[in-house]
Amino acid sequence: MAFFAANELALCCVLFSMLVTMCQIRAQLIWNSNLAMRKHVIRILMMVPLYAFQCYLGLSLKDSSVFFDTLRECYEAVVIYSFLGLIIGYLGGERHVVYVMENKPSEYVHHPHLLSICLGSKSKLGDEFYMFTKLGTLQYVIVKPVTALLTFALDAINMYGENGNPFRLDRGYIYVVAINTISQALAIYCLLHFYHVMSKELEPLDFIPKALMLKAVIFFTYWQAIGIRLLYSVELFPSTLFNMSRESDLGRFIDLILCVEMSGFAVGQWFAWGTGNEFFNPEESVSRPYGASMLSAANLGDLWEDTKNAVENGEVERLLGGSQEEPSVDLCEL
Repeated sequence: MAFFAANELALCCVLFSMLVTMCQIRAQLIWNSNLAMRKHVIRILMMVPLYAFQCYLGLSLKDSSVFFDTLRECYEAVVIYSFLGLIIGYLGGERHVVYVMENKPSEYVHHPHLLSICLGSKSKLGDEFYMFTKLGTLQYVIVKPVTALLTFALDAINMYGENGNPFRLDRGYIYVVAINTISQALAIYCLLHFYHVMSKELEPLDFIPKALMLKAVIFFTYWQAIGIRLLYSVELFPSTLFNMSRESDLGRFIDLILCVEMSGFAVGQWFAWGTGNEFFNPEESVSRPYGASMLSAANLGDLWEDTKNAVENGEVERLLGGSQEEPSVDLCEL
């Protein structure tokens, strides 16, 4: 009986988050006249209903939470990179951003001492810092699918160890979490550092609430799940209160909590992102079929092309001190 009640509650929350998000996307299609940025905004807004739906599937389908949790986390990488693409497009494109950076009063940006061990003590504003930001975000898009495949492989041979005591050193969960945490933290650090440099230019975009909403959905839910599993592993989680008879029930409980939280995040997302008025240009047409806009956002070919170009154009080598050719990829055209 409790299971069916939980399912019904989760389903109501999923439907609510989908309804709110679809209404907001419809408003974006009406007011957001920039097709390139509209695609990025739709991807970001879709994060909440997709999270809710995947959590509902994990709750409803027995022993499937690992699979859906991993897919959900892969979409985080898409959202973070789309957020970078959005703000680059808003600022006028890659070359314009590099030009503005090169004309800033400060010549360098400095990294915290701990990060300077790996990243160097400073990055020169302009092409060097832009590539650092871009590649620091792009690496998360690469790392997440790799750790997803690793998770599936370890789970298939019962070596992932998400349930029970997930922090055992002879199981893969703790190592996958460590890799994902480092990669995710670097991507967020690059975005925040970029905002610190370009905060004046991004002021009309109302960047702070959008970034906070993004971090809340990604970071809060990620660490909440890890925290619950940690409490469970040290027997501080009230499993009897929630009628958990098996270790696998913990994953389903986490999915239920996330389904409920996503309905609240959908409302928060509405206030953070609004209806797209800040992207409105009266000289541009905003009419485009709803389905075509959704399909354009669902097409992730631009991420693949950007990853491939970053390697083929030598951007990684230039960042590490190689050749000094000018970059050729423009995120505002994605």
